[in-house]
Amino acid sequence: MSGIAGIVRLDGAAVSPVMDGPTLRDLTDPIAHRGPDDEQFHFWANVGLGFRRLSIVDPEGGRQPLFNRTRTVVLICNGEIYNHRKLRARFASCHRFRSGSDCEIISHLYDEMGMAHLDQLNGIFAFALLDKSKNKLYLCRDRLGVKPLFYYHDPKILVFGSEIKAVLAHPAVPKRFNWAGALTFRDRMHYPHLSHELTSFFEGVQYLPAGRYLEIELNSGAIREQSYWDPAAAAVQASTGELDRQSCVQRYRDLLEDAVRLQLMADVPCGVFLSGGINSLAVAYFASQHKNLHAFSVLSQSTLANGDAPAADAGARSFKLPHHMVLLDWRELDLSPSLWRAILWKLETPIAGAEQFYKHLLYVHAQRRIPGLKIMLLGTGSDEFNGGYSKGAFNTADDPSWHKFERILEGYERDSLLQQSSAWNAYANISVGDRMLISQDFLAALAHQRRYETPWYGCRDKYRRLIQSQPLWLEDRSSAAHGIVARVPFLDHRLVELTYEIPAGLHSDLFWDKTILREAVAGRLADALRCRPKTSFFVGEEQRHSRRLMYNMLCADRCAVLEQAIEEAARCAGVVDQDALWQLFRELPEDPEYAKVDLVLDLVNMGLLAAMAKAPAKPQAFDGPPSVTEVSVEDWSAWEQRFGVSPVQRTPALGRDSVVRFADGIRIVKSEAGDPRMIDDGGYYILRNDDLEFSIEPTLEPWMKFLRLVDGVRSVGDILKAARLTDVDVWKHLEEAIEYDVLNVVPIAH
Repeated sequence: MSGIAGIVRLDGAAVSPVMDGPTLRDLTDPIAHRGPDDEQFHFWANVGLGFRRLSIVDPEGGRQPLFNRTRTVVLICNGEIYNHRKLRARFASCHRFRSGSDCEIISHLYDEMGMAHLDQLNGIFAFALLDKSKNKLYLCRDRLGVKPLFYYHDPKILVFGSEIKAVLAHPAVPKRFNWAGALTFRDRMHYPHLSHELTSFFEGVQYLPAGRYLEIELNSGAIREQSYWDPAAAAVQASTGELDRQSCVQRYRDLLEDAVRLQLMADVPCGVFLSGGINSLAVAYFASQHKNLHAFSVLSQSTLANGDAPAADAGARSFKLPHHMVLLDWRELDLSPSLWRAILWKLETPIAGAEQFYKHLLYVHAQRRIPGLKIMLLGTGSDEFNGGYSKGAFNTADDPSWHKFERILEGYERDSLLQQSSAWNAYANISVGDRMLISQDFLAALAHQRRYETPWYGCRDKYRRLIQSQPLWLEDRSSAAHGIVARVPFLDHRLVELTYEIPAGLHSDLFWDKTILREAVAGRLADALRCRPKTSFFVGEEQRHSRRLMYNMLCADRCAVLEQAIEEAARCAGVVDQDALWQLFRELPEDPEYAKVDLVLDLVNMGLLAAMAKAPAKPQAFDGPPSVTEVSVEDWSAWEQRFGVSPVQRTPALGRDSVVRFADGIRIVKSEAGDPRMIDDGGYYILRNDDLEFSIEPTLEPWMKFLRLVDGVRSVGDILKAARLTDVDVWKHLEEAIEYDVLNVVPIAH
């Protein structure tokens, strides 16, 4: 991983070290974290190139720029070419390589094939290639958009960089946040058609889509965008005939193993983030067959409750990997407003929250634990192309099915067509039984789009768009901020092309709940790990703790970030009603789950980024990240039984020996017929001074059993024993009851 930036004078004026050198350095300084090991510049005619290097392959000899044999081709590349050794062997007889750098192969392949050489590369990359003999500059991005590349241009100048902050550093680039693009981003995430434009979140700064390159004529200033990869077309070209189910699974297994093997290429230490899900476990298994590497996981209330932490630990032990399990206690983590601003500016997107803070801590700990660590393998990309969301996120919880999944996907296609055709009307979303009143074909014709043959085809396009503008964006910035490369074996283009090649008749089987992956690792992973249901990182039953962490940050320093964000939003044409946002913020604690924190945080992040874009901060190290503790658990059942859902995130004054009593004025009553306040006949309600305050769901019978025995004398442990309950049955509700002054802990007499 590295950082690239550059200036092209489209009006033909010369770019020189004296006149433009300081400006070019201003572009590379904000991305110094991407390449702390070296800095180089190259000037020619009306082009200036800047490069920051992170040394991974051939640390001594792989300095950039890189050249072809005649030095008429100049390359700066943020990326890695995993099959460079194989390609070098093919051209060794006619090309003399000057280094062991994997990226040097690009300049020599270009000499042989021009931009058609991109078909030969297996890797992740964003590069600028200057062809002096043809007076052309190419800006190119890898097939799936793992490596970022942004640019701005007007009639006189083009500015590009690996991150938005590099582009914004040029004086010609406007420093304005794109509020409209940001406010509609979450809705547009679900659109499947690739014709929907991506957003950089900043006005004038464009996002080069994955699988494309810009061709810039240096004489005329003309700019053309070209697409060089389409997985559907590549799959048709590669197809050797009808695939059967067994051969699909076998090919997937072989390609995944080879992708992991190739991505272990490095002359520095490697690690793997082990979430406990099948994606990262599969990567860790195959990696462990080829190289010694360290595994890193998170132990938090969420990962303990959803089973990820025990599964990650079991996997690491099974693969004989050194396992570093980091304990994250939300009550002990001090996320200051200044630290959040620094993290957010590194991320460059408002769609960020507690998960990115946790990832920040994980990267900090990994580097401290393993000096010289520069590579981290991830399981990103599996869910998007293997049907990871078919059973859970986009389905019905009570009775999920492939048919219901397809119906939801059809709805996303409809939303996409309505947006592109501007044909929304009162009739558009009226359904009659299983059919829509206004036909999909009519909407497609209005939008000048072809309908997808199957909903799954639309799903693939949806994730080709989304993955580069959310998961990969966040993973790239989170890792790059710490000088680490995030590698994603599931996004080896051969694997993705195979998923496109699989016949439609096998989709409902192999892409239901990642069946293709689960069967591919049969016999490699224990069934208990291989067949675990999908869970989301830090999302689920215990998500309220992460939301509470972010709420505390919003409250810190007298609501400093909220004040700044509201002030900026008001200044930008009154985007947000200040009184309404303050009211929404004040109401957040009324919900024990803090469900609307994410919505408020999105708006706050937008305001902060808008302010930072106007006056970008000078590059600086993160200010004092909280230290974390590494733990080892030998007996998970004892751990859970002893500590309940979590050892660290319970109310500090609360333990199994604590005695609890009802707060003054609190009564629990069973509803009676005719009482208009109590909707469910026979349900239980919590009253404070005869005012209804909370209802108790019928499913919470264990919690009711506990409450019936609260007498202000018996300890929590005694009540659990008498009611034949465990900590896990009630602890979440017990914490909430104390926090919201329904129950009080009885002070210990001295």
